Amino acid sequence: MKTYYTLIAIILFAVSSVNGQQPMKFGHINSAEILQAMPELKAIETQMEAEFDEKEAQLMTMQDELKNKQQAYQQEAPGLTVEQRTAKEQELMELNQKVQNYYMLSQQQIQAKQNELQAPVIQKLKAAIQEIGDEEGFLYIFEMTSRVPVFASDKSIDVAPMVKAKLGIQ
Repeated sequence: MKTYYTLIAIILFAVSSVNGQQPMKFGHINSAEILQAMPELKAIETQMEAEFDEKEAQLMTMQDELKNKQQAYQQEAPGLTVEQRTAKEQELMELNQKVQNYYMLSQQQIQAKQNELQAPVIQKLKAAIQEIGDEEGFLYIFEMTSRVPVFASDKSIDVAPMVKAKLGIQ
C-alpha cells in the first residue's frame, strides 16, 4: 500500500510539473512602425524641419554671396594684375571652402540634434517593449525589420498591439 501511495505521489508530482511549465513564448515587432505612430516623433519632425530650413536659408545666403563674388571676379579679371587675380582667386577658394564646411557641419548638427531629440522617444518605446515582454512572459521579442529571424511561426505573437496600447497609441 505504501508503494501505491508513493507511486501516486510521484505521478501527481510529475503531472503538476508538466502542467506548471509554461510554453516558451516568442514575439515579434516592427518598432519603426510604432515609432512613426508615436505623437512625440511628429513633434520632433516639425522641430527638425524648422532647424533644417534655418540651416538651408543660411547656406543659400552663403552660396549667393559666393556666386556674386565669382561673377564680379569674372568681370574684373581682365583688368587686374596677376597679384590681384591671385588674391581674388584665393579669396574665392576660401569662401567656397567655407560654404562646403558649413554644409558638412550643418548636416552633422542636424543629425546630432535629431538623435538627441529621438533618444527619449526610442527609450520610451524600448521600455514599453520590455514591460510587455516581462508582463506577458516572452522569452524573446524579435525586431522584424532587422531581418534576423529566418522563420516566424504562426505561434509567434505580434506584440505591436500590446506595445501601442502601453504607449496609448491607437
